[in-house]
Amino acid sequence: MTDSSELIRAEGIKRHYELGDSTVRAVDGIDLSVKEGESLAIVGGSGGGKSTLLHILGTLDTPSEGKLYYRGDEISSLSEEKLATFRNQKLGFV
Repeated sequence: MTDSSELIRAEGIKRHYELGDSTVRAVDGIDLSVKEGESLAIVGGSGGGKSTLLHILGTLDTPSEGKLYYRGDEISSLSEEKLATFRNQKLGFV
């Protein structure tokens, strides 16, 4: 069940890349929820997956696994065209 003030929710977000014979686990099983009016800081060392996570949360990249929700609606499976419209109307980066 979704809290009505929940703005964005990520469930089981993973982003893995193949690099030669190995797999890079840039983001590996992130769950988070951000409510309207909350502030959030994503911190960590170089190469820790911060930018990858932000790209996924901003719908600029898609997760290998997991789901992303905006105001309770799943957005991780939207088409590129619908994601572009979503970014244009609902999302901004500073």
